[in-house]
Amino acid sequence: MIRRSGQVAALSEVADIIAAQRQSLAEAALEAMRTEIPGYAALANKALLADVVAHVTEAVDALSDSLARRRPVTDDDVAFVRPHAARRARQGMPLVDFMHALRIAHRVMWEAIADWAVHTTGGRDVALEACGLVMELINRGSTVAARAYLDEEQFLAVEGDRVRRDLLEDLIAGREPAPGPRLTAATKAGLHPDTACAVVVAVPAGPADDPYSLRSAASLLGQATGDPARALTVLRQDEIVIVRALRDGVGSVSGEPVRTAWRTLADRGTRLAVGISTRYDTVIDLGKAYHEAVSALGTLPPEGGVVCLSDLSVLDYLTLRADETAARIVPAALRTFVTDDSRTDGILIRTVEEYAACDLNVKAAAQRLGVHINTAHHRLARVEERTGCDLRRLTDLQQLLIAIKLFGCGSGG
Repeated sequence: MIRRSGQVAALSEVADIIAAQRQSLAEAALEAMRTEIPGYAALANKALLADVVAHVTEAVDALSDSLARRRPVTDDDVAFVRPHAARRARQGMPLVDFMHALRIAHRVMWEAIADWAVHTTGGRDVALEACGLVMELINRGSTVAARAYLDEEQFLAVEGDRVRRDLLEDLIAGREPAPGPRLTAATKAGLHPDTACAVVVAVPAGPADDPYSLRSAASLLGQATGDPARALTVLRQDEIVIVRALRDGVGSVSGEPVRTAWRTLADRGTRLAVGISTRYDTVIDLGKAYHEAVSALGTLPPEGGVVCLSDLSVLDYLTLRADETAARIVPAALRTFVTDDSRTDGILIRTVEEYAACDLNVKAAAQRLGVHINTAHHRLARVEERTGCDLRRLTDLQQLLIAIKLFGCGSGG
């Protein structure tokens, strides 16, 4: 126990020593990078060199904190590498050179720990424990850095940001791109005048603390829409716009792959609201598709989600777009019924929905609900009693279904 306490104290000592040397370690790492890596040897811009030093000092801080707390680093601890990785991609630094530079930075830090261990009694055991934390920093940092670099590189590969944004503005305004970079970008994305298309629009569902997370999100959503070669992906401030060229026979962008991408991003802490337009037969109508996708965003809850308009029924769409006047027109008895039932188990609402889905066949609805037909009849009678509706009349049933869409809180108990 005494030995363990001494080892903890020694790790804290190592953390303090590493922290105290942060600047000299960063400068030593930069010198080694310029000696071993041609791409870094060619750097002459003082701002770029200072950025490399800043990157290493942040890595030293992460390691020092990991040693002091005696816990492995997390992805959040190494999030600082993302902007640096993105800048290296924009500067044209090869990925192999960038990853080599990361290894040099980690090597310099480890050499400082090893040097301490050699000159300290009992330092070997402490160094062995520290080794695991250093390796975790290397693994986490390299993974996050490589992903951020590749996301940025992929985003820049199609065309420059300005060209893509200008092309998108032309397409939304119904203007054909003039010969030159914009037309080239349109051609690469498969967006010819007579090409069918759909538009995906995504915005943060909350504050975007990390602007680089939106670039990663744009890349992942672009892949989820289908063939990246037939898509134009644009990041306009906090808005992601993806214009997808559609092949013959394809109705629109498939919602399920986008929902899968949405869940992946949400797990990473990037929560979005995503709207997907219906299919438009020509690029000339792309402006309509864009406004349709933006309009779909207004139907989502504050926590975001995905709305694919081609997956909705007309009733679903109309009730999603209903205004306050439509809500006031619904009879008070129906509003009260839906609100009250939603707050309990929602079983009466679910019974009405299954009854409608089974074309007013009570027996079939009972089978889908897993109850006796008499139970289903009893529930429907309770609904009629509480709402004043005759559920055999199409008008009454339709009005009740609209009320459920407008006021229900996730029907189905």
